[in-house]
Amino acid sequence: MSKDETVTEQYDRDDNHFQFAEANAPIDYEPYRQSYKLPEWKDTKGRYSKRPSRDLGTDRNTDKSVYHSRDIMEQEWERIWSKVWLLVGHLNDIPKPNAFMKVDRAHESVLVVRGEGDSIRAMYNVCQHRGARLVEQDFGTTKKFVCPFHMWEFSSNGELLKITDRETFREEALCHNLDLPEVRSAVYRGWIFITFNDDAGPLEDYLGSEFLKLSEAYSFENVLRIRDVQQEWPANWKISHEAFIEGYHVQATHPQLRGAVDAYHAQHDLFDNGHGLSIYQFMSPLPQFIRNLPDELAEEHKIFLREAGLTEDEWPKHWSEVPAAIIKAKLAKKDYVLDYSRFSEGQLIDDWNLGIFPTTEMFLHPEGYFIQNWLPHPNDPEKCYYTVQVYAVPGIGELPSFMAVENADMSGKRVLPRHYIDTNDYENLGPVIRQDRELVPRVQKGLHSKGFKGSVYSEQEIRIRHFFDEYSQYMSGQKG
Repeated sequence: MSKDETVTEQYDRDDNHFQFAEANAPIDYEPYRQSYKLPEWKDTKGRYSKRPSRDLGTDRNTDKSVYHSRDIMEQEWERIWSKVWLLVGHLNDIPKPNAFMKVDRAHESVLVVRGEGDSIRAMYNVCQHRGARLVEQDFGTTKKFVCPFHMWEFSSNGELLKITDRETFREEALCHNLDLPEVRSAVYRGWIFITFNDDAGPLEDYLGSEFLKLSEAYSFENVLRIRDVQQEWPANWKISHEAFIEGYHVQATHPQLRGAVDAYHAQHDLFDNGHGLSIYQFMSPLPQFIRNLPDELAEEHKIFLREAGLTEDEWPKHWSEVPAAIIKAKLAKKDYVLDYSRFSEGQLIDDWNLGIFPTTEMFLHPEGYFIQNWLPHPNDPEKCYYTVQVYAVPGIGELPSFMAVENADMSGKRVLPRHYIDTNDYENLGPVIRQDRELVPRVQKGLHSKGFKGSVYSEQEIRIRHFFDEYSQYMSGQKG
């Protein structure tokens, strides 16, 4: 038996891991519509308006080559990844002058260095002598970068400081600009973005007014990175990403969430530039399973109740009373690290999943942010790198269980290292993501079957259609 088969057998025996959907009672809810809007009691002050629905058609996605073609992988880099703004980290990841972080995207590597105040500079991580990578570590602090091959030295802002044995070079050979080439960078409320496109428009124009407006309430500037994991997945980056912009799979893939996450009644809003928002109703059960639910609280209910400051004897007895109890408790908090009155009622309990094209998903809660990316592999279109970072507001209590954060260092006294885990390490992904990790490669394998004619999407999966609408514009040259 192979290692993969052993791992699969082990987790199939785990009741908290992947399970196939079971037959259920007849469905007694209205047919799903993309235009579903959250109930008014979740936004009594009218802080966020539902965006109009968009008809993106019903065509079957028959072009399976986008998931495994090497030619298309190269085109994607040239036409998408090298054209758009990419979220790469936060100012608090490089908290002082001369602190740096290394950012790898496919075959490119970039150094992002903190200057004075909130200023940053991004540079290609490549010596101008013969092309050696200058830095391999993810985070650090230095006043100069020294090439490990021939000891050329560059300042932290990229200026060439020293050429080893300079007298052995003819002056004509050194008349070129030998400073580290700059990569465009920008900061939005603490978040660091880069783009390889010298002609890209301003970052805030790319993010768009919808992104800027709906993120106003969140404490983006005042956060600490408390979890950082990267893992290679045996699947194309798009296949992997698709699983996280639809809630249709929750009922089958994540049985532990059935009682506490209504992914069916989700509000999906489609923004310009391929960005989007999905609001999943936490603390409410999936309607398909509501008849079979026990009255007692699920573990996710208890986590949110504890985070709201409610002691166990104050907990409601029935799950239907949990949302109101959490909202009331949070709004009653005084002198807390968060001003909950800045948020709509729904933001205090629901999962606001904000997507930035092409592949960043920010799962927003007032207390912390779960940020995922599925990055292209440098040479294999049927692999990708899954990354997850969790940022939390210092001083908060528990975070939702899907964020898989335990014993986090909230002191802010050290920069958290990145944790690279083995491709078959399911345990360090957390209980929810490991279920997706098992299923996504099955989809990748199935795409090669002659019997699979192409994807068919429900309205619950409208953000996949939205993604490919934007994707096709870049790949065809209409954008970029």
